[in-house]
Amino acid sequence: MEQQRSGIPSFEARGEVSFELVHATEAAALACAGFLGKGDAEGVSDAAGEAMRRALDRSDIAGTVVLSPRHNAAVPPGAVIGAGDRKVDLGVYPVEGASQVARGHINAVSLLVAVEPGGFAHLPAVSQMEKFVAGPGARGAIDLDDPVADNLRRIAFARDVRVQDLTVAILERPRHQELIADVAAAGARIRTLEEGDFASAVMAAIAGTGIDAAIGIGDLHATLIAACAVRCLGGEFLARLLPRNDEERALVGDAVSHVYGMAELARATDIAVAITGVTGGSLLPGIVFGSGYAETSSLVMSSRHATVRRLTTHHHLAGGGS
Repeated sequence: MEQQRSGIPSFEARGEVSFELVHATEAAALACAGFLGKGDAEGVSDAAGEAMRRALDRSDIAGTVVLSPRHNAAVPPGAVIGAGDRKVDLGVYPVEGASQVARGHINAVSLLVAVEPGGFAHLPAVSQMEKFVAGPGARGAIDLDDPVADNLRRIAFARDVRVQDLTVAILERPRHQELIADVAAAGARIRTLEEGDFASAVMAAIAGTGIDAAIGIGDLHATLIAACAVRCLGGEFLARLLPRNDEERALVGDAVSHVYGMAELARATDIAVAITGVTGGSLLPGIVFGSGYAETSSLVMSSRHATVRRLTTHHHLAGGGS
């Protein structure tokens, strides 16, 4: 498959790990897009995982899967993928929102994060964390121990807007009903999402999405992966472990009240991130198919190079079909 790219400024940029990753997220996005609206969420997940694995196997990296929010047989935790000479740890999500793709809904993305070996945060192995994410303008304005209304007032003040001008992304879950009521009582608008622990956090940290904050309870691995992307974007990210049973409470111990900041959640020196849109939404356009081609849209980030790039790729499809 030949690819023509726009937005890459130099040959040196092509050596960035993030550009190795985006080949894999594009491949995963293209592979699962054929399942759009067909009701087969498992087929979506399998196709994306297998395509991501094949692309990584051809890359110049040797990646160990450390974070994987939902088990995928093609890229399971502990797997070493690729035979290159650049060793990295990987956070993988071949498709966040497989059910979204299966139902033809928006906001599904494919994503990969790479850090130096040992670079991901090592937290107690609980299932969930509560999080509060906002953009660069709100750094220092959030305190997880304060009421939601106070946090929103400080975000609004930092951005020189009213609370009523803010839009907060919250996953549509029964556990979030009280939180949704608190945000509504504070006066902010609410965007409820069916899926998107990762995507909602990135939307809150990057300009132009219409989302000013993302709050709620989400998967531990997705939270740590999202924190890496938000760090590349310069945003604010606070989180706290949320043990659900006695076993998890024993694992957390005295850290149950500890609030983790960006330096603890995304502690790696070198972070590379690639995100490719599958079905489209506020974060990224979805895949567009034409006669003999497909076009993908991605975000490519690097903490080492201090860059965030938007990348549009035109893929010539073998055989001229879509």
